[in-house]
This record gives sequence, C-alpha cells and structure tokens, in this order.
Amino acid sequence: MCIDANAGARAAARQRAREKDALFAQEKLKFFNKETQLERAQNRNVIGLSRDNSDAYAKALAAQGKGRKQLESAARRYFRSKGTVNEGGRSRTFGMANYQGLLAAQSEVEGILDNVLGRNLAYAREGARRKFQVQQANAREALGIPASYGAPVMMPPTNRLGGALQVLSSVASIYSGFGGAGLFNFGRQAVLPTTFIV
Repeated sequence: MCIDANAGARAAARQRAREKDALFAQEKLKFFNKETQLERAQNRNVIGLSRDNSDAYAKALAAQGKGRKQLESAARRYFRSKGTVNEGGRSRTFGMANYQGLLAAQSEVEGILDNVLGRNLAYAREGARRKFQVQQANAREALGIPASYGAPVMMPPTNRLGGALQVLSSVASIYSGFGGAGLFNFGRQAVLPTTFIV
C-alpha cells in the first residue's frame, strides 16, 4: 500500500493549475476580441482618413470653381466695356482702366486658387493625417497587452516516507491504546513489527 503524505497538497496544486488554465483561456479570449475590435477600428480609421482627404480636395475644387466663376464674370465685364468705340480721340489710355480691372481680378482669383489648392489643401491633409494617427494610437492603446500565463503552479513532490511514518504513528497509537500489552506480547517480551509494506 502506497500512501503519499503530500496527496492533499498535490490535489490542491492540480486544482490551482486547472483554475489558472481556465483564467488564462478566458483572458486569451478577451484579448482575441480586443484584437478583432482593433482591426475594425483601424479599418474605420483608414476609411475616415480617405474621406477626410476626399472632402478636403472636394472643398478645394469647389473653391476653385467659384474662383473661375469670378474670373469669368470679370472677363465678361471687361469685354462688355470694350464695346465703347474710340471715336478717334488722341487718348492713349482709352479702355486701360477696364483692362487693369480685369488683370486685378485675375490676380486676385489666382492668388486665392493658389492658397486653396496649395497651402490650405496641405493643411487639411496634414490635419487629416494627424487625426488618423491619434485614432490609430488610441485604438492600439485600447488593445492593451496580451494575456500572460505567469509562473506555473509547482507540484509538491510525493512523500511516501512521510506516509509510512504516519502509518507507523497510527499503529503505535493503536498499540498504546491497548495498553501495550497482549497485542504483540509473546511471553514477557514485547515484539514490534520491524517491516511494513509501503
């Protein structure tokens, strides 16, 4: 008969190991769900960046269209004013003011378009890129770190010697319970068993 003095401790260690395995599996599942959420958030962020860039470009094109419309109106005004006939005067500046007005309108519109399609569009795209980076960082931060198993549960060693000593102690207590007489007495000399099957 094999008796392990650490049987209870080993059973408790096995139970702790099962509980730790179950907790680790649960944490792994939670992290997997967070990874899925991260992937979806990253996809949404990419779509958002694309939309922000498209919106900025569409806004620039709309401003460009308005500028060209103003340029067209200035040209129409100029050519309508050219209908005035020079009746042979000696003025060298006939119609010059109208032409200068057209050039001023062209210069103003071109300056606005340069800003809209250059600096302003670059600002809008840079703002969209920074917004995208912040959203990506927030999504990654929400993921956290993977589940960690930690230190394994140590199994106590078997202790059969301790079990044998417990058996001996039990036998000795039973023997002393009978007064130590008559059980193993043969004549006047008490004989204790010297070997046990362990």
